Amino acid sequence: MSPAAPPIPRYALYGESAIAEGAERLHCESIPARSRLHQWEIQPHWHAYFLQILYIREGGGVARLEDREQELEAPCVLVVPAGCVHGFRFLPETDGQVMTAVQASLPAALVGAFAEPAYLGLTSDDPRWRRLDVLVATLVEAFGSVDAWRGAALQGALHVLLAQLAAVHGEAPPAGEPGRARQHVRRYYRLVEQYFRQHRELGFYAGALGLTPTQLNRVCRAERGLSALAVIHRRLLAEAERELAYTSLSIKEVALELGFQDAAYFSRFFMRQSGRTPTDFRMAAQRRFAQGMDAPTTALRDAAASARHMA
Repeated sequence: MSPAAPPIPRYALYGESAIAEGAERLHCESIPARSRLHQWEIQPHWHAYFLQILYIREGGGVARLEDREQELEAPCVLVVPAGCVHGFRFLPETDGQVMTAVQASLPAALVGAFAEPAYLGLTSDDPRWRRLDVLVATLVEAFGSVDAWRGAALQGALHVLLAQLAAVHGEAPPAGEPGRARQHVRRYYRLVEQYFRQHRELGFYAGALGLTPTQLNRVCRAERGLSALAVIHRRLLAEAERELAYTSLSIKEVALELGFQDAAYFSRFFMRQSGRTPTDFRMAAQRRFAQGMDAPTTALRDAAASARHMA
């Protein structure tokens, strides 16, 4: 019998399994402070409640984000939302800051800008990088302060930093791209990320975007080559593959986690979307884990590609 798939650890901060009572909603530390203890390698893990900002001033390395890898080359910033499996291999003596915030405490608009991991690669002479450098320094200084207004200063500095990062991340598309259509699709992906477990009708999403279902389908096909419904189905499949590969939940439990009231209907959906049953997929994942390989998550690769396209 194949060994069970190894679980991806869930941490508060890396190596810490629980949030201390009374813990702050923001934590700042240098990259070397924790990474040196682990020979500059942080194994894949995830945070249920935290959004993380990695600000790399010197060095770099490679980030694993779900089932893809992202090269890190200073100067750069990586924003990782709650729930995303991530790990790092830093070059020795990489320097920068890791800022960890309780995601639920942040304004919804700022969280929505980072529904997927966002990599921002800049240059040291870029004025946007200089602004970010000042904002990070301000945040770190406020974190180390004992001033009576420390909490307000921290919150303000964090929100300004995230707003600046969102502005850099969401700049206008390159010339030649249909900007309005692309913006509609980006907003649609964020709404799908928020509601895909609730199995909302297309009319709900279209209404939230100020479109008709026909218009929503048209912009999705133009920008992504997919129908609006296919976008939802791919997101559901990606999460199903992740749950099957990385958890020990039963098929019925996975179905319930994803909003399916009936395990048999979930199995039919999975078969129709992936070409194999949930059990077959899980067994293949276990075999690959036993061989030291990543799980065969086709939908997750598609989701990662979509995130890169929409960034």
